[in-house]
Amino acid sequence: MKQLKSVFVNTLRCFAVIFSLVQISGCEKSIATASIDFISEQIPGSKNHSPNGTWWGYNQSKIVRSGSVVYMYVIENQNIDSNPNPNATNPSKIVLYRKDGDNTWQKGGSFNTSRPGNILIDSDGIVHLIVFEPTYTLSTENGSYGRLKHYWFPNCKTGDITSSQQETIIDNDGVSQGETVNIRVGASIGKDDVMAVSFGLNKTHRLYYKEKTGVKWIMDYSSPNLGSDIYYPYVIVTDSGFGILAIQDDYVGQNLPNIYQKTYYFEKKNGVWKNEILINLQSHPLAQSRPQLIENSDICQDAAKQIHLLYQTRLNPSDQSQNSFSLSSQLTSGWDNQPVTASDKTNWMRIIEVNNEVYYLCCSWDKLYIKKGVTGELKQLKVPKVSGMYIYVASPRGGTKSTENYVDILLLNGNSGDYPNAKNYYVRIAKSEFAKI
Repeated sequence: MKQLKSVFVNTLRCFAVIFSLVQISGCEKSIATASIDFISEQIPGSKNHSPNGTWWGYNQSKIVRSGSVVYMYVIENQNIDSNPNPNATNPSKIVLYRKDGDNTWQKGGSFNTSRPGNILIDSDGIVHLIVFEPTYTLSTENGSYGRLKHYWFPNCKTGDITSSQQETIIDNDGVSQGETVNIRVGASIGKDDVMAVSFGLNKTHRLYYKEKTGVKWIMDYSSPNLGSDIYYPYVIVTDSGFGILAIQDDYVGQNLPNIYQKTYYFEKKNGVWKNEILINLQSHPLAQSRPQLIENSDICQDAAKQIHLLYQTRLNPSDQSQNSFSLSSQLTSGWDNQPVTASDKTNWMRIIEVNNEVYYLCCSWDKLYIKKGVTGELKQLKVPKVSGMYIYVASPRGGTKSTENYVDILLLNGNSGDYPNAKNYYVRIAKSEFAKI
């Protein structure tokens, strides 16, 4: 029952954040427009906002590229019109889409799910979906009990995104097992096609991986009791192992916001696992009155093999919606922390590396920005407005090669008031355009 309450509270938390952002939209200072070319187009989206609109799950991989072809998925959740619980008897669908060059999006296979999942692409251009499939049939069960499935599309390169193969990563009998895998799954794939999935469970954190020629998934790591639920993992497969950036997400009571005050980093390097608390704000003067002080925003390994972690804090005593972003870069002696300048109203940020230069993609309530380096000037991209904007980027941790010619972005609508007619967009930027920033 605790898990059900936690999911419900997280949904309320999203509504609360969205409401506060509505109040501050339109307050941004004048910002210059980036003089770069890009294409944007409206894409299919979910009919319902919660609990499983495509926008949900900021830690997940939702768009990938291989050559001229881009893949994404959409959660079709019209099933929750009559029953808001997307359980085994009332599942939503995760649906694969494919776009070749400038052609229209092609709709492919669909699978039962209760929450958004992860899309990956391997070095051969084969697409993989990591899907949480609900297994409990009780009408009041909200889809948080289920199994983790892996689907892949062997013929996707020739345009066949209907034929698939599948396997179960973590099973659930749908009767008495309870929670065997958490809905907030993160996933990644490495250059050698090692796939990894990670999630928090009962105040521990877990990682399963499978090698390209492997016959089964292996649980490589399960942390000891952490004293908190640690969820929403950003996963990366590195040249020497794995990295996981995850956040405290403690349930404290019905209709109360969960606690977000600690950020963890788990790492396997050269065969050895370690875990550390990257940021701990539990003793901060605002901690008692403001449960949500920190949130993670991205993880990456750059061309020089250095790990970077991006997170935001909300420590302005008079404005709990103001975010300040920081970048932690891993050195042999520890972490080097730098503030990342942005607008006070920046809500989310992603790291992009183009030709060994680092850029930041940023969004406010309904605008998209880009900047070069941690101190670079923030410039607006005049894309269509998307309310409650969530941004997802095709990145190496999802399998998109750094040598691709484009940066692919999803702008997903997180504003509950726009549903069932919320608009979502795809944006493509040629990497050659980044020299103009």
